[in-house]
Amino acid sequence: MDDDADEIEPDDVRAELDRQRADVVDDRMDEGLVDLLSRALDTDTRTRVYVYLRQQPESTVEEIATGTGLYPAAVRRVLDEFDDEQVVERHDSAEPTYTAARPDELIDAAIDRFRDELEGLFAPRRRDRRNGERRSEPVTIPVEAADGDER
Repeated sequence: MDDDADEIEPDDVRAELDRQRADVVDDRMDEGLVDLLSRALDTDTRTRVYVYLRQQPESTVEEIATGTGLYPAAVRRVLDEFDDEQVVERHDSAEPTYTAARPDELIDAAIDRFRDELEGLFAPRRRDRRNGERRSEPVTIPVEAADGDER
C-alpha cells in the first residue's frame, strides 16, 4: 500500500482554507450589498431579479421567474425597466437572456436618477446633456402688497 497517496499536501489545505474564508467574507459582503441594492432598486421585485441575475448571468425570463418565484410578466416588466436604465445587458438569441450590470454601475445609475429627481424638484435648472453645463431658468415669485395688489 502506498502511504504517499493518502497524504494531504499542505498547499491543498491552505487553498481550501483560503476558499472557505473567502466564502465567509463573500457571504457577509453579499448581505450588506443586498441591503444597499434594495434601497437603490426601490422594490423587492426589482431587487430579487437583479440579485438573481448577478448570481445566474445570461438567464432567460422563465429561468428568472422560476428562480425568484415571480410571475414571468413581472420579470419582463422589471427587465424592460432595467433595460431602459441600462442595468441589464440583453443578449438576443432564439430566447433572449439577460446579464445584470456590476453593483457599482447600478449604484451610479441610482445616484444619477436620484440627482435628476432632486434637480427637478428643488432646482429650477436644466442640465444641457450635450456639454454637461447647467442652465438656470428664470423664476417668478408673485408678491402681494399690503393693499392686495400684486407687484
